[in-house]
Amino acid sequence: MKAPWVIVGAGGHGAEVAAYAHDLGLNLLGVLDDGKPPGEWNCSRILGGLEVLPELVRIHGEVRYITAFGSNLLRRKIVRQLEDLDLAGLKAANVMHGSAWTGHDVEAGEGTLLAPGSLVTTRARIGRHCILNVKASVAHDCVVGDFCNLNPGVTLCGAVHLGDGCSIGAGATVIEKIKIGAGAIVGAGAAVIRDLPPGVIAVGVPARIIRQHASA
Repeated sequence: MKAPWVIVGAGGHGAEVAAYAHDLGLNLLGVLDDGKPPGEWNCSRILGGLEVLPELVRIHGEVRYITAFGSNLLRRKIVRQLEDLDLAGLKAANVMHGSAWTGHDVEAGEGTLLAPGSLVTTRARIGRHCILNVKASVAHDCVVGDFCNLNPGVTLCGAVHLGDGCSIGAGATVIEKIKIGAGAIVGAGAAVIRDLPPGVIAVGVPARIIRQHASA
């Protein structure tokens, strides 16, 4: 019997992840969201908030989950709450769409999403609870920290290093051997050709730092 799954987060990204789970034939019990009432929702159903998890684990023995929030900070907060529940049968797991691709010697931490058309070539490391969104590309020898979000169409060229909690905007390109510090935000369509320190916002072609963001 297939392991049961839940998705945590019933927003737009959650709807996408539910569709991927449906495509993959996962045994999806439903979606959890503290801010929305139970009931039918998209191609699944909302079961309630995080408070229903102990009962789900009691019934099924093991429940796998993936968080579905685009915000890195919110994803980290929710994962911390889930870990604080200390449920032995609750396990973060990866979702890899059938059209995503990974090559030789690629590692991805638990709770990470590889969306349709995303690819990771070879000798790359992807952290825990990351999002590689539609057609995001990660080349050889890249290291992506925990809780990063690579938005649709992002390109990381070879040997790029991203610190934890980085957000790379849709269609942005990071050239080879660039290091981007933890919590940095790169705007959509930017071209990063120089290293970026932690916690900055950088936009444009070539990318320039416009400010430090408040959550850094």
